[in-house]
Amino acid sequence: MSGYEIRLMLYSNIETSRTVQIPKSINFKQLHMLIQKIFGFKDYHNYEFQIPREIPGEDAVDLNSIKRTIGYEDTQSVIISEVFDEDEVVLYVYDFGDNWEIVVHKQKDIDYTNKTALITDYKGKYNPLEDMGGIFVFEEIVEAIEENENLKYVLDEYCLTKGDLAKMDFERKYKVGSRLRI
Repeated sequence: MSGYEIRLMLYSNIETSRTVQIPKSINFKQLHMLIQKIFGFKDYHNYEFQIPREIPGEDAVDLNSIKRTIGYEDTQSVIISEVFDEDEVVLYVYDFGDNWEIVVHKQKDIDYTNKTALITDYKGKYNPLEDMGGIFVFEEIVEAIEENENLKYVLDEYCLTKGDLAKMDFERKYKVGSRLRI
C-alpha cells in the first residue's frame, strides 16, 4: 500500500500547518473530514477543493487561477491519487462566509500501510474556531494570546471565553505521532 505525506497550511499571516501521512486510496470526502478533525472544525458548512494552475516557467502555482474544482457533491467519487499523482497543490476552501483556505501540499510519495492518518509535524499552536469570523479575527486573537496584551478586550470584542481559547489549542488534542481515523 502506498501513501502521501501532505502539509496542510492555513492561508494566514500566522504560520499554522499540520503535516500528516495518509493512504493515497482515500477520496476527497475523507480528506475533507481529516482536515475538519485536524483543524477543529465541525463540518457545518460547504466546502470545495480547487486545483490551481501552474505558473509557466516556474516551480509554483497561482492560487487565483483554478483549472479544476471538486465540489462537495463530487468528493466521494474522486480519489486523491487521481489529483496528487499529477498535481502537488490543492486549495481546500471551507465555509464560504468565513472563507477558510487551507493549502494542501503533497510533500512526497511514501510507503504507507496504515488506514489511519499519522501526524508527523505541526507549526502553530492554535486552530481557528468554527464561525469565528474568518482569518483576520483568528490572527488578531492569536496575536493577543501570544503577546498577552489586550486579550480580555479581544475576547470581549468577539464574545469568546477562555474555554474557547482552550478549544483552539491544537496541542491539547493532538501531538506528533497522533493517529486519526479516516
